[in-house]
Amino acid sequence: MGNTLKPTKADEQIRGCLDGEQSFYVIAGAGSGKTTSLISALDYIRCKYGKRLRRDGQQIVCVTYTKRAVGVISSRLGWDDLFLVSTLHGFLWGEIKRYTSSIRKALQEKVLPERIAKAKGDDDGGGSKKALAARTKAEALEQDLLGLVDVPSFTYNDSNFSNYREGELGHEDVIDIAAYLISTSPQLRRIMGQKYPYVFVDEAQDTQENVVEAFNTLCQNPGLPIVGYFGDPVQQIYDKRAGDFKGPPGSLRIPKEENFRCSRAVIDLLNAFRKDIQQFPAGENAEDQGSVILRLIQTEKALAPRGRYTPEQIDRVSGKLDDALAQWGWQDKEKTKHLYLVRQMIARRLGFPSLHSLFTGDYASTRAQDGYENGEHYLLKPFIDCLYPIVKAAMANNSRATIDVLRQNSPAFDPTGKNARRSLAEMRSRTTVLVGGLVQIWDGGTVGDVLRYSQQNELCSISKRLAEDLERIPREEPYEEQKHSTEKGDWLADEFFRMSLAEIARFCEFINDNTEFSTQHGVKGEEYEGVLVVFDDVSSAWNHYSFGKTLTPKAAGGEPTPRQLRLTTNLVYVCFSRAEKDLRIVMFSGNVAAARQELLDKNLFTEAQIEIA
Repeated sequence: MGNTLKPTKADEQIRGCLDGEQSFYVIAGAGSGKTTSLISALDYIRCKYGKRLRRDGQQIVCVTYTKRAVGVISSRLGWDDLFLVSTLHGFLWGEIKRYTSSIRKALQEKVLPERIAKAKGDDDGGGSKKALAARTKAEALEQDLLGLVDVPSFTYNDSNFSNYREGELGHEDVIDIAAYLISTSPQLRRIMGQKYPYVFVDEAQDTQENVVEAFNTLCQNPGLPIVGYFGDPVQQIYDKRAGDFKGPPGSLRIPKEENFRCSRAVIDLLNAFRKDIQQFPAGENAEDQGSVILRLIQTEKALAPRGRYTPEQIDRVSGKLDDALAQWGWQDKEKTKHLYLVRQMIARRLGFPSLHSLFTGDYASTRAQDGYENGEHYLLKPFIDCLYPIVKAAMANNSRATIDVLRQNSPAFDPTGKNARRSLAEMRSRTTVLVGGLVQIWDGGTVGDVLRYSQQNELCSISKRLAEDLERIPREEPYEEQKHSTEKGDWLADEFFRMSLAEIARFCEFINDNTEFSTQHGVKGEEYEGVLVVFDDVSSAWNHYSFGKTLTPKAAGGEPTPRQLRLTTNLVYVCFSRAEKDLRIVMFSGNVAAARQELLDKNLFTEAQIEIA
């Protein structure tokens, strides 16, 4: 066996299910060694049944949430091709992409009709922004539906964006189409069952509900695969996900109650915060007491529109955070992470406030803001994946790193591309000239200058949509929401092209996790010796969450909505459970004395753990 750790009770139960061909779902509390149990189960199948599976040309599927997790799991399995380790989107697209007529049928019968119905449901017939946007969206989708008959084939470019009449599908499309086809096609289920006797789903709480239903359909009859889900409902922090997942009928629920990560003080807090699992220290952390401190700070009344802080207020809030860090001795503390709900405070502290304002302002759709926040927006990806890494390496005189980035991302330096036959000396000379030109423009040019230079010299891949934005004439007429709502991306791109590069560099450092700051969503699955969590409903200005109403509803003057309660509770749990040793929490409240008493009454914190600024 590749895994030499002593099997836990959960590991033994999983093996019993594998031997008995029974599906199962593992409820893994934070720090419980979920990935270790997942790897152990995969390794167990390889050792006991791998010879037969290889003989029959079958594979074991493991789908996970991120490309990074794919790499971690594949590496721990020794890159063995017995395993098909993939992101969920990548796996599903791989199974359906050849079935063009079925994809078209799913779009016609299920996916687009449901989206049209939803858009029409959001249109109350009035003249509000929401109604007008919904009406426009419904009309566009109806035209897309009519145009599907002329689409010869479909592609998926691993992005959020769709263009149905061009056959281009986005993330959400792949999920909905594949779930529908698996659920409705016995033939597809048989084909998948013959190829994959085992289907494991990592981070199951963040898998879409229709995919869980589809996998349960795939695995519920004799002779079909068994499915194993690994996750934690209380760590479900994304909307429209399965959350409280379960396997098909007859599945075994397997809890994991060990905690190998957190100190005793942090585990005590986690156990006070949730009751379905009570954890115990199970590793070297058993001797680590650790510490938890919560500081309550009086909230200022927001003076900016839409209940937000002015820049001056943000500076004052930031100063109060600095005061807390100084008193704790955490200002320059190593091995720590600072967690905020949204990027406004991070952007201000790290120095990309204009970029943040652009991608959260009038020209940014919800999808554009999501793309900005996860680093997937088509305007930003060339800088994140290629251009900034080239400049950073070049400025550090790291020629090896420069060449590595170019070989992996640049069409002009693709080892299998059109310049593959050029001599090494010629390519080195070309590197010096092109990278030197890029650095020169970066120092004094604009985003648009860099992108046009890179496009002209094939330094990075330019998507079709980005190329169109670069080639068209900039929009000069004033932006009007009602008139231009479906074209707002043009104004977003034009404004982006006019920006300098200083903020882009700082954003890339942040998105690539090279700073001590992170969003609270961005650290799920991570762990740090020390963690600072900041809860401030005003600076967050996000109605999906309410820390005040969730943690101290009496002091906040109202109860959270059921959705706010679920999302906020889960996000708080994820943040707290990142701390290996020490946890510091800053919470802004309109009534700090009442909030303190409420937290004590709930037995979430002790008197010694709460301080008032």
